[in-house]
Amino acid sequence: MRARVDAPPMATGRMGLWSRDVQADRATALDTAGSQVTEPDSITWSRLLDWYLEGWAEANPAKIFAATAHGYRFDDPLVGTFSRWSFPVYFEHLRGKFARAGAIAARDFAFFNHGPMDGPRRRGRLRFFREAPGLGLAGITVIKVGERGVIAESVAYDLNLAADALRNPSRP
Repeated sequence: MRARVDAPPMATGRMGLWSRDVQADRATALDTAGSQVTEPDSITWSRLLDWYLEGWAEANPAKIFAATAHGYRFDDPLVGTFSRWSFPVYFEHLRGKFARAGAIAARDFAFFNHGPMDGPRRRGRLRFFREAPGLGLAGITVIKVGERGVIAESVAYDLNLAADALRNPSRP
C-alpha cells in the first residue's frame, strides 16, 4: 500500500526551524563537518551526496534536508512518498510502527548506503545497497542527484519480518 504523506503543521514547522535558508544550512553543516566553506555556491553535487548519506547514517533529518534540492521526493513503498518539507514525518512513521516491538533508540533508525553499485559516482542515478541493521531492513535504493543536491530517492526492500511489520501495521 502506498500513501502520499502531507506533513502535519507541527512537522513542517519543525522543518522550517531546521532550515530557514538552505544555502546557509549547507554552509553551516559542511563547516561543522570540518570543511572550510566560504561560499555556499561552491558546494559540489558529490559533497552534497556525501552529506546526504551521512545524514541517513546518523538518522539526522536536518542533515538530509540540507543536502536536498528544492523538488526532492523520497519514496518508500512501505511507508509512503514524502516531499522535502514533509520528510521528518518519515522518521515519525518508522518510530510509530517499530515502537510496538519494544524500546527503540535513535541510532536504530540509522540507514547505511553502500555503493554505488554501478561503478564510480556520476551525477544522475546511483544505486546503493541500503540497510538499517537496528530495524532489520535491507534492500536497494536509487538516488537521483543533480547539481543542486539530491533530487529523489526510491527504496525497495527485501521481504523479511521487519518489512512485514511496515506492511501490516495492525499485526502485534
